[in-house]
Amino acid sequence: MASENRMKRKLEEKSFALGTLMNAFDASAIEVLAAADLDFVFIDSEHGPFDMESIVEIIRACELVGFTPVVRVGDPTHKEIQRVTNAGAGALVIPELRYPEEFRKVVELAKFPPLGNRGFGPVRFSGYGYKEWAKEGVAATMAHGNDSMLLLPQCETVESLEHIEEIVDIEGIDGIFIGPFDLSISMGIPGQFDNPDFKAAMERIRTACVSRGKGVFTYCGSPEDARLKKEQGYSGCLCSNTAAVFANAYIDFVNKARS
Repeated sequence: MASENRMKRKLEEKSFALGTLMNAFDASAIEVLAAADLDFVFIDSEHGPFDMESIVEIIRACELVGFTPVVRVGDPTHKEIQRVTNAGAGALVIPELRYPEEFRKVVELAKFPPLGNRGFGPVRFSGYGYKEWAKEGVAATMAHGNDSMLLLPQCETVESLEHIEEIVDIEGIDGIFIGPFDLSISMGIPGQFDNPDFKAAMERIRTACVSRGKGVFTYCGSPEDARLKKEQGYSGCLCSNTAAVFANAYIDFVNKARS
């Protein structure tokens, strides 16, 4: 299994991390994507069709090709978070959060003591207890688990936006993943990404994260948008999604073939 968290390294180096949102297809797609110089793959089990078995297969494929597997869970529950962290997610994204106490609860579920209260067991992320660092004992395994996995809860609600500075100050939160679609909907301006209020919200979140040395990521629908986010000081972005890239490539191919 790959040991380096490429996304975490990029964050520490303050360089821009590029990933893609996997909302369709299976682990075989990762083998194809290996030809692209991606840093991470965002496995969407909130909106995507993935169950736990398919998530493990995609994580395994990411490890084989050197991508960091990022998993967005379906909801912020013990069962969802525990299974994904145990499976070896390199980063964990949590949706549907509003208030600081909900973000603190996520830290409790996702991080081992002393940061949180994540349950311990001989599971996949530690090689079932047989990775070299896991052989050093429980304390070493917990420390490695806390250090090696990024916790990136989402800011996608007005409530979380209003408390973003307090949220980013919470120990154990490594950064924020902005959900632009749901955030705009929550603000009452669905999809109006050029709206001055939306732009101000994005900048408030970015500033809160950067000023505290934490990561800030979001979704980009085009290469031009990705380059803009890099210039603006974001830590990284999702480059579209697997379904859209697949469909658009075939639409372009078929239109050219028929013209």
